[in-house]
Formats: sequence, structure tokens, C-alpha cells
Amino acid sequence: MKGFKNIFLKLMVLVLVSTTILNLTGCKKDTSKLPTNDHIVMMTATNSNIGNYDPDDDYWEYSSWTVYYDGVVEYTANYNVSGLLADDMYDLTDEDLKTLYTLLTEMNEFEDCEVTEEYGNSWYITYFDVKGNLVDSFSGDISGKDCLTDIQDILESSIK
Repeated sequence: MKGFKNIFLKLMVLVLVSTTILNLTGCKKDTSKLPTNDHIVMMTATNSNIGNYDPDDDYWEYSSWTVYYDGVVEYTANYNVSGLLADDMYDLTDEDLKTLYTLLTEMNEFEDCEVTEEYGNSWYITYFDVKGNLVDSFSGDISGKDCLTDIQDILESSIK
């Protein structure tokens, strides 16, 4: 019976150690669908107000995002009179980061389009590879372009 207790105790210690190791390694970000998890710029996006406004009004001018392959996002928003009203850094969720990467690789199906005041705002989105080379870009109105509006949704829903 004493031999059984020793075996049981060793087995329990082994299970405890294995579980601890699995939990610790499970906390790492799973970026297996991304080419890297380094702090390298993956994309930039700027949403600009192109409406016709009184220059004395404090209207929103633009918002911009820089997203890194490791999921870090730098966000700013600027107003005409007030200036910089948002300057923030945050992390995208693993799911949003992977989805964003996939959407960026599909962005090439859209041609740039000229945007007039009637649209209200214009987007400029750039996508870079892990060496910093420009892979693709889009400029213009994103209305009706599911891939691009999904990119917008991820960027805007993550603002804290």
C-alpha cells in the first residue's frame, strides 16, 4: 500500500507541474496566423473630415491609428480648435488582430476613389509587410466595401 501512495503522490505532482506549465504557456498571445509578433508597423489608417466647416468651429478633423504586428495600437484624434484630444495606446484582442491581418491581405480588391464633401469623411489605409515595405493602400470612401468597413469597425470599436 505504501508503494501505491508513493506512485500516486508522484503522479499528482507530475499532473500539477504539467498543468502549471500548460497554463503559463497558454497565456502567450497566439499569433500563429500572423507572419510575426514583433513590434513592427502592420498598418496605418487615417479617417479625415472633408466637410465644409467654419474654421472657427471646433470640429473633428481626423483620427489616426498605427497598428503593430504584436497587437499594439497607437490612436490619436484631432480637432480644429482644441487640437489633439485623444492620444492613446492599447492592445487589440487576439481575435481582432488576426481578423484585421486577414482583412488587410484582402484589401487589394479595391481601387482608390476620389471623395467629395458629400461623403463627409475619407479614409487612407496602408498595409506593410514585416520588413516595413508598403504592400497595399487604399484612399477614399469605404461605404459599401465590406472588407474596409470591417477594418473600420475593428479600429473604432477598440477605442477606449
